[in-house]
Amino acid sequence: MKALLEKYFDGETSLEEEAQLRAYFNSEAVDDELKMYQPLFQHFTQEHEQALPDDFDERLFQQLEPAEAKVVKMRTWPRQLLRIAAVGAVLLVAMVAIWKPNPTQPLQASIDWSKYEITDEQKAYEETVKALRLVSSKLNKGKHKASEEMEKMEKVGKYLN
Repeated sequence: MKALLEKYFDGETSLEEEAQLRAYFNSEAVDDELKMYQPLFQHFTQEHEQALPDDFDERLFQQLEPAEAKVVKMRTWPRQLLRIAAVGAVLLVAMVAIWKPNPTQPLQASIDWSKYEITDEQKAYEETVKALRLVSSKLNKGKHKASEEMEKMEKVGKYLN
């Protein structure tokens, strides 16, 4: 019976073998090791014995038949108001897009970046090293985060295979 039960849980039993299992677990002579499966097969037997009422089909078809369709008339004035509101919104957007105020303030002068340039080679080298260290630390953080996420995905992947 253990081998037949294993075969059943693997989904490889025939109908005759399943009937054998049901008969065995519905009897009183069930091995103590297999008693934990007895309620499962007893439940299958009980569910198989239950039948639908005779008028089940008739009641089902009554529920599935469409009820009489109700005609709903929509009032015309809300539609007219919606149309007017839509036209007003379009006109408002067009007016805002076309109308441009005259600038009263003069345009600001562009920034003179030459005063921020580093002329000393040693300082330029130090600033470049700082910038590269910053980029390197950010890339290392990203690499570690990506490897952690990949480990999580591998753990999840074990369950999906």
